[in-house]
Amino acid sequence: MFHKNKMNKSKSYPTIHENEEFNLKKSTSFDIIKLNDLYFEEFFEGDGELGIIFKKSNNDKPIVKRIIPNTVASETYGLYQSMILIEVDDKDITDISFENIMIRIKKKWLKNNRIYLKFQKVFYHELYKILFENNIIKYYDKFVELGAKTKEDFKFVEYEDLIKMNMNKNDIISFKNINPDI
Repeated sequence: MFHKNKMNKSKSYPTIHENEEFNLKKSTSFDIIKLNDLYFEEFFEGDGELGIIFKKSNNDKPIVKRIIPNTVASETYGLYQSMILIEVDDKDITDISFENIMIRIKKKWLKNNRIYLKFQKVFYHELYKILFENNIIKYYDKFVELGAKTKEDFKFVEYEDLIKMNMNKNDIISFKNINPDI
């Protein structure tokens, strides 16, 4: 059974940061991290290609490598590169080989043109901390999608990027605490 409104019913898995586990209990300043914020899940449905290209991680996990333009996935807000696939149609796939996961996805998509996928977001501790401290944490996913992983990456952010993120004037002022040259 597919659950379209299952967004807040996530199991707790350790998050991955460049092949290292991140334990949320180690950082008292991040009590406000909601485990559901570390996941993205979606019921994909439509005609044509699903449009997600996966690559195999070092530990045999499927990671979103690319999203093909003009496909069902490209029309899905919130899906971006580097997310780790952890469930297919409400079934945990962490113990299934990469090749078998790809076969399962292909078969289900070709048969029904619909599939439910759950992804684990990559968690960049430094990025999260800086955005949290400047009260603009709601843009975390947008910065990750832009390619930011560390504080150093903020120097490459342009004013137009902030506008595309729909940042309001106060949030842009807050971002200037991170990158005064913006």
